[in-house]
Amino acid sequence: MNAEPLLETFRKLTASEKIRLVQQMWDEIAEEASHLPLSDAQRQLLDERIDEHEANPDDVEPWDQVRNEILRKL
Repeated sequence: MNAEPLLETFRKLTASEKIRLVQQMWDEIAEEASHLPLSDAQRQLLDERIDEHEANPDDVEPWDQVRNEILRKL
């Protein structure tokens, strides 16, 4: 597929129209991606993280504390 005609049309849109279009496109991509199976590497990483959490269930930080640390860095 040649994307050039799409890009030409995209260039004619206002900034707000471009933003809306990109948001809609991202929503479409996210919806499709949510139905894709996990790769072996992704599944392994999730399994490792679950195992780590089950081995150390108290090794966590409260969300409020994490959020405040992030906001302080912004």
